[in-house]
Amino acid sequence: MWNTYSKIAWRNLKKGKRVTLINIFGLTLGITAAFLLFTVVSYELSFDNFQSNSDSIYRIVTQDEYSDGISHNPGVSPPMPEALKDDLTGVETLVPVVNSSIFVSIDNAVTNSGENNFIVEDAFFTESGYTRLFDLEVLAGDLDALDDPGQVVLTETEAKKLFGTWENAFGKSIMLAKRVEATVAAVVADIPDNSNFRFNMLASYQTLKSNKEVFGYDFEEWGSFGSNFQLYALIPESPESANVSQVDQQLLAFAEKNYKDRGTSKKSFFLQAMQEIHFDNRFDPISGEMIRKATIYTLALIGVFILIMASINFVNLSTAQAIGKSKEVGIRKVMGGSRLQVIGQSFGETFIIVLISALISTLAATVLLPYLSKVAEVPETIKLITPSFLLFSIAIILGVTFLSGLYPAIILSGFQPIQALKNKIQVAQIGGVSLRRSLVVMQFAIAQILMIATVIAVKQMTEIQNADLGFSKEAVYYFDIPSDEDKDGRIDVLKQRLQGNSQIKTVSVSSDVPSSNNNWGSNFWFDGKREDVQFMTSLKYGDADYFENYGLQFAAGVGFSESDTLKEAVINETMAKKLNLGSPEEAIGKTITIGGGEPWMTITGVVKDFAQNSLRDEVKPFIIATEKSQYGVLGLKLDKNAGKETLASIEEEFKSIYPDAIYSGTFWDESIANFYQRENQLALVYKIFAVLSIVISSIGLYGLISFLVGQKLKEIGIRKVLGASIPQITFLLSKEFIYLVFIAFVIAVPLGYYLTDQWLQNFSYQTSVPISLYVLVIAVSLLITAATVGFRAVKAALSNPVDSLTDE
Repeated sequence: MWNTYSKIAWRNLKKGKRVTLINIFGLTLGITAAFLLFTVVSYELSFDNFQSNSDSIYRIVTQDEYSDGISHNPGVSPPMPEALKDDLTGVETLVPVVNSSIFVSIDNAVTNSGENNFIVEDAFFTESGYTRLFDLEVLAGDLDALDDPGQVVLTETEAKKLFGTWENAFGKSIMLAKRVEATVAAVVADIPDNSNFRFNMLASYQTLKSNKEVFGYDFEEWGSFGSNFQLYALIPESPESANVSQVDQQLLAFAEKNYKDRGTSKKSFFLQAMQEIHFDNRFDPISGEMIRKATIYTLALIGVFILIMASINFVNLSTAQAIGKSKEVGIRKVMGGSRLQVIGQSFGETFIIVLISALISTLAATVLLPYLSKVAEVPETIKLITPSFLLFSIAIILGVTFLSGLYPAIILSGFQPIQALKNKIQVAQIGGVSLRRSLVVMQFAIAQILMIATVIAVKQMTEIQNADLGFSKEAVYYFDIPSDEDKDGRIDVLKQRLQGNSQIKTVSVSSDVPSSNNNWGSNFWFDGKREDVQFMTSLKYGDADYFENYGLQFAAGVGFSESDTLKEAVINETMAKKLNLGSPEEAIGKTITIGGGEPWMTITGVVKDFAQNSLRDEVKPFIIATEKSQYGVLGLKLDKNAGKETLASIEEEFKSIYPDAIYSGTFWDESIANFYQRENQLALVYKIFAVLSIVISSIGLYGLISFLVGQKLKEIGIRKVLGASIPQITFLLSKEFIYLVFIAFVIAVPLGYYLTDQWLQNFSYQTSVPISLYVLVIAVSLLITAATVGFRAVKAALSNPVDSLTDE
């Protein structure tokens, strides 16, 4: 029986080739999109799920409550790991993890590569307890060595980079930060890409503690909180262990004990589940990137939308085809066929089309997979065919078959045999006009929502890229420089040499560029009052050329004079306002001190507010001061005629003064653009799928208008004989769809506005949404409808009426 059904289904599909091809093409587009979006969403949701303790690992994070708001920090203070080991009960393992970039030197005789200096990014200082929390595949050595000073563990890739092969690395000596000797105690396999704990090196925590002057950590400073100094706990679900709420209560008691009446904020600590680290935008992961769950939901929703649109095409065309199958259904029922058999036959045809579409989609997704990293934060090596993908494919095939085939099957199976055999099945009996109208409205509503989202996202990102950030980012080039550890003045020498280059306008050394992802903060005293102001200040340190080099503008006063130590300071407008000063000019001459102690600095100027981070964040109160010991970045304003030769000469000067250092320069505008990489990718996704939704809608419209024209050939012929013009006939066939587009627009506007408004809430700077945007969307929708429907309508209007009236 099933063999017979299959043959009949295949013959029916071959007989209606045009509709079959339209259905396959539309479903292929929808399913391909769903496959690619599923690959991205499943990758993002898989972060660190491969860890066997993923449900039991927690990060201890910090919350500061100020009078004007709440701030969050993923890190803790250096004394806390030891103190919490004594205060917390019921926690199986407590492990500090400190992320750092480390300058590594090795012996040329070991590498034979001519290169013996390297920067190791994402080097974690930790203890052997790290291996009880996280799964690591050991290739050589013993991870228990992490409890001893001077021991490191390398990943396979990092070992190959340093020693040629990972086998050569085991047992070798390396130098950390030029002053700390260490031994490669073990080599482990690389950490998978879908992890927020990707490291290149593990170094023993005791190495950090015993060389605190080298690495810059004070393990007795309770007030120092760095985002890279983190603490993790293993709390398995067992009767012997404390549950999460009990540990949170202990952390609150710890904060009350150690931080009551300390500083300007109410400090508290709580547990953050490892499964939330990749999605919680309050706290950055220790390595890798985070993504908002709203972004994942958006991608999944777009995939659902596209599949619904493709299924709507199928339903519309299949119900339209039902009249042509009425006699077949009538004969089948007269011969004893049941309604269930007709439903089975209809579902069989749908299944074949969906299966063919899914197979083509798998091939198309495989071809497109290498380009997926352009629109999403996924590795280029990501795989399509996985066990979860196969399950998803089966679900898609069955789901789309059911969604697309249910209504046509019910319609076909409901035909009365006598009416079907006499060819008296009317359009109203195959679901009526109302159903198809509703489905077309749904399609265009989805397409218009995506168009609205696309236009707003593109407008937002364009305005951000062109926004006045409060500084000049063009032609600014910067790179890291080693600090003057021995006060040898090499920073000054390098600056003087670069100032002599005619292609370089200005040069400045500082702790950081004005706008970056780095955030330093501190409590402070103001105007001679020896008490903390009730909010924190952000900090940057720079020389006297800092303001001119980066194009910072003054609202009052001037920049400070050159100094190697804290002497004078500049604040921003937000700081002046939060200090309740009547105007920026009132700040000039007042004194301020960082950290609640000497020295007091005189405020010489107030700069206009500038974007210290991305435009997602609000402008914070800010202090810029001189402190040469904090300088680690050199920035240059290049002449417009500067080219590769200028960059090469900069590197040459750097190498001549710092022959053992690693040089890596970056243009500042490129760094700023990286702030919005995910948003730009999402805007690109909107563009792609808005176009795709339009294509799918147009396919459905063309198929549907073709069917309706076929049903009205005699009417068209009669109207032409009676004198109707081509424009009149075209309007007659098109007007219904134009009305439907307007109805879809009324539905799409509030939904599109709500969804995009939620997305814009992620930015402190938000674009306006003018009425012209919605006018553009409806105009484009009408233009597409007119082009799609009009083409087929004009073709019908131009046909010879004799052919349609004599055809029986």
